Amino acid sequence: MNKESMNSINHSDNNPFKDLFEHAPVGYIIIDDNFQIIMANHAATSMLNCEKETLEGSNLINLIHPDFQDGFYAYAKNVLETEKIHYSEMRFTHCRYHFLDTRIQSIKESDKSSGEKRIRIAIFDITERKNIEKSLKRFRAAIDSSADNIFLIDFKTKKIIDVNESACLNLGFAREEIQVLKPVDINNKYSDEFIDNSLSDAFDSKTGQDFNFETKHKRRDGTIIDVEVFIKCTHIDEEKIIVAVARDISERKKNQKQLAAYAKELKELNNSKDKFLSIISHDLRGPFLGIKGYTQLLIEDYDVMGKDEIMDYLNIIHESTRDLYTLVDNLLKWSRLELGKIPYEPMIFNLSDEIEPIVKLMAGIAAKKEISLKNSIRNGTLPYADKLMLISVVQNLLSNAIKFTRSGGEVILNSYQENGWVIIEVKDNGIGIQPEVIDKLFSLDKDYASKGTAGEKGTGFGLLIAREMVAKMGGEIWAESEPGKGSVFSFRIHSSDSHHE
Repeated sequence: MNKESMNSINHSDNNPFKDLFEHAPVGYIIIDDNFQIIMANHAATSMLNCEKETLEGSNLINLIHPDFQDGFYAYAKNVLETEKIHYSEMRFTHCRYHFLDTRIQSIKESDKSSGEKRIRIAIFDITERKNIEKSLKRFRAAIDSSADNIFLIDFKTKKIIDVNESACLNLGFAREEIQVLKPVDINNKYSDEFIDNSLSDAFDSKTGQDFNFETKHKRRDGTIIDVEVFIKCTHIDEEKIIVAVARDISERKKNQKQLAAYAKELKELNNSKDKFLSIISHDLRGPFLGIKGYTQLLIEDYDVMGKDEIMDYLNIIHESTRDLYTLVDNLLKWSRLELGKIPYEPMIFNLSDEIEPIVKLMAGIAAKKEISLKNSIRNGTLPYADKLMLISVVQNLLSNAIKFTRSGGEVILNSYQENGWVIIEVKDNGIGIQPEVIDKLFSLDKDYASKGTAGEKGTGFGLLIAREMVAKMGGEIWAESEPGKGSVFSFRIHSSDSHHE
């Protein structure tokens, strides 16, 4: 179309819609089938940042961003071939080299005088919307790249309305699945009522503030993870929205437990050291002083002492030597257990056959105090354990029972099987144990070592060794007692039924 034709269109007094076209708030341009701009209104010239005289007569393709030009050719072809309105998004390059993102609406029309095909294009500036969309995409990319689980929760419905990619991956749900859940559906610790009240408190105008707490989240597969949740309350489009950021702290919790275990182990090691030093300084020293004192008296007064007096001194020296040997033997056993030097050789054996010799030995010791020792171990009881360790534990418990049983009393050794375990009991009707002492019997606290009913001395090492050996065999030891009525010491070890080669 030539310049004269364009001028006649632009200045025709016969066009009643000229003013509407020129002053419409929407940008309008009319192009011919060669994409030459025939007309452009004020809004279009303003959007494209070009003078009207410059814009009209130029080719529209030159104003379209190179990335969109091929698309516009196909788009214009469709417009010219149909009678429908067509829509698309287009990026223009300003005359001053700026970009303009637009949404265009186009329809074919024909010049009444010449019959030439033309395209009328309405241009809507969507640059701001595009910038917002870019910002949202960047924001979405940022939260999706976060290792933390991020939830948006509608305060009114208490439903999760959006989550990031990490939340989906870590919990094992698709985004659409999470968006129909409530926090209580994935929270394995707090009730729905508690969560509702907490969120309401967060939005309270007087006391509301950001806060955090620890809880547990349940994955889709049912596994539980420890999380720390940070809550932020905000408003989006006047709607109350809760932003919850959940951080997986399972590894931290695991490390805390490990540190606590190390601290406990260190405390026990310190107690062991203190116990050892106490024994070296006191319990070992005592018998040596006794032996030294009585041997000194024998040497100095031998010529004037009678046979009975000499025998009394020798008996005292013998008892002191025996106590000293027992103490040293227990110290060696304990130190070897602590250092892992005692081999663990579990096997299946008949308990009654192996226990019988030790029962006969302990029965002789019990008889000296006029105490009855009864063996009720059932023949055919088959534990899976280290034979020497088990015998040592039984001997320690029998010795302990005899020690704290009065003359005329009774000690009973019994066993039974339950749920894959062999339970062995040593029961006495002795002096019993105070309730506050029960839980500390198997500790290293020397304050709880006490003398027997006949003045027998002890260090508490026997029970400590029993505990260590039972633990080595994968079992458990415990005590029940009533002051004045007696005690029952029990331990359990694996039975042959629970052992699989």
